[in-house]
Amino acid sequence: MPKRVLIVDDEETLTWSLAKSLSVDRETYEVATANTGEDALSLIREEAFDVVVLDIRLPGMNGLDVLMKIKEIKPAIKVIMMTAYGSSEIKAKAKARGSLFYIEKPFEIDQLRDLIHKALKEGSSRGFDGSITGLQLPDLIQMNCLSQVTTALYVRKGEREGCIYFEDGQMTHAQIGITEGEEALFSILSWQNGSFRFVGGMKAPKVTINTNWEYLLIEGMRKADEMGLALEKGEIDDGDIAIIDEQTRIAVKNITSLQECKGVAVITSDNEILYQSGGIASEMDVSYITKFFLNLAENIGELVSSTPRKIAFMDLNRIVLVYPFKIYVMIILFNRAVLTKETTSTIERVISQYQI
Repeated sequence: MPKRVLIVDDEETLTWSLAKSLSVDRETYEVATANTGEDALSLIREEAFDVVVLDIRLPGMNGLDVLMKIKEIKPAIKVIMMTAYGSSEIKAKAKARGSLFYIEKPFEIDQLRDLIHKALKEGSSRGFDGSITGLQLPDLIQMNCLSQVTTALYVRKGEREGCIYFEDGQMTHAQIGITEGEEALFSILSWQNGSFRFVGGMKAPKVTINTNWEYLLIEGMRKADEMGLALEKGEIDDGDIAIIDEQTRIAVKNITSLQECKGVAVITSDNEILYQSGGIASEMDVSYITKFFLNLAENIGELVSSTPRKIAFMDLNRIVLVYPFKIYVMIILFNRAVLTKETTSTIERVISQYQI
């Protein structure tokens, strides 16, 4: 299958001229063209390209942003940046975002042909294919920080995926779903296994982490050890670990430490179970309870005008408490019909401290 090269420049006459001139190498590669960054990304998503020759100044999305998107969508594509406004700063930015080569306008067509051939050769002869096994996340994080690269580390465990961003030897951002910053980083570090991939040159959309990476690693490993100990003791199951914010985690920890507590579930309004302990989901239909609670005002007519701050009901001589908690619903199951005043006071104190 022939190699493919995409030329991206807002001047249609230039892309036409370059495509025609490069046709002398038609036996080595095919050429396609695009005149905007958006059109280029659309082609890249739909078709296979080996090399992209990309102008920095484009209408709408500029070339550096297009370069970052290319590395996010298909990181294996080699990119040659071209510009009429060369500077060491622009070169550094292009290199940091994953550009392989850089050429300044005006240039001779043979210069561009040489770079395309080098890029095609680079793709086939350099780099490694394979996988790394046995490494822990702290090893990967330390490797990136010490090498001072700009990259994004995507980590997947089951259906969950998180991302940690690095720039100039520091972690700048982490995210899992709506959870960001150090909270998301510590959640990712608690995963004992999974898979990972790097997207080189990709910068964070925002900065949510400013703490030194060495401290964060130590703190993250300490929290992960606590989670591992809880797993060993059977206090939680590996499949039960999910993403909740730190304040909710503290509240859950305090409530589950009560002797009478049989289990806690934290569920979104879309009925996604973010956290569960004690096998509560197998004891009752937590999705139905969540839906009923969120629609309580509608379910029982004029008795209430809005969703209450709490409901309690009996289920087979067990008490179930339901609270709106931040952007979730928290369901707590107690294996007894009546709670002591001390237990009730503790629950209300914890909930009032962290509930929103």
